[in-house]
Amino acid sequence: MTVSRTALVVEDEPLLCSLIARLLADDGFDVIEACSAMDAFTQFTSRTFDLIVADIDLGTGPNGIDVVQRIRTQSPDIGVVFLTNLRDPRISGASWAAIPKNAAYLVKSELGSPNALSEAVASALSPAAKGLRPLPETSPLRNLSDTQVTVLTLVAEGKTNEEIAAARDTSVRAVEKMLQRISAALELDPSANGRVALARYYWVALHGRES
Repeated sequence: MTVSRTALVVEDEPLLCSLIARLLADDGFDVIEACSAMDAFTQFTSRTFDLIVADIDLGTGPNGIDVVQRIRTQSPDIGVVFLTNLRDPRISGASWAAIPKNAAYLVKSELGSPNALSEAVASALSPAAKGLRPLPETSPLRNLSDTQVTVLTLVAEGKTNEEIAAARDTSVRAVEKMLQRISAALELDPSANGRVALARYYWVALHGRES
């Protein structure tokens, strides 16, 4: 007798949550849907799961990373797939270190690709993946440090160099040098308006639109 695997989908967009649930069901999973972090915690206390597919941005309250970290303390071997609009989780304020080991990371726009979710799930559940950290190689910010991503986000939000310096308890000159290093890492045109080019890169590369 084949024992069905169980999956918990944590997604605050109902239609997308149902779509993911159907895709997982087609792959043989018994699926439970949760529309919030608190709903996920409640579901987890009542049964065990082999897999959790979680959006990072769940609105107000704990995010998907918080959910997974809490669940992993009680179920360390559960497979994890982060499914999100964010091409780089650090935009949400997280760091690469916050992404659990042997988790898979799938951008929602990739769901249109055949077998994308199935492949991510297989990676998350594979014993061979244990101890690996799947940094999304397609992230436009993959060459930036966590600090540089934070500063770039502040620029995109319209903060001045003075405001960034105050927020990070550093000097304006240090911020200016940081922006130069970020521009170089992103291979932006040095002759362009630096702050405008950085903000545009942030919005277009990561969100597919200008602010």
